[in-house]
Amino acid sequence: MQQIKGKLLADKERIVKQLEEMTQEKTFNKDKVQTKWQDVGDKDEDNAIEVADFQDSISLERGLEENLERIEKALAQIEEGTYGICEACGKAIEADRLIALPQATQCMSCSARK
Repeated sequence: MQQIKGKLLADKERIVKQLEEMTQEKTFNKDKVQTKWQDVGDKDEDNAIEVADFQDSISLERGLEENLERIEKALAQIEEGTYGICEACGKAIEADRLIALPQATQCMSCSARK
């Protein structure tokens, strides 16, 4: 369990650093995220690049935030003693799955049914 918790904490730190680099704030606060706008230039082509880059950044940011939420949920479940239980069927999630994907919320069988 310590190995999994360590991996979750390391992943959390990495994601927070990525989000800090992407946002306008000096420190990441998931309630006040504002993606940086990159100023490429004043031409129409430059504006199109800026918009496309901004949209890509927002999409990446959302994915990182969702992953961060899953990590925080897993860490809370470890503290509560409810970690590793499939949300769909209530059975234990396979140890190999948790080692590979510590924020997993479903066992392999239930995940495959999606």
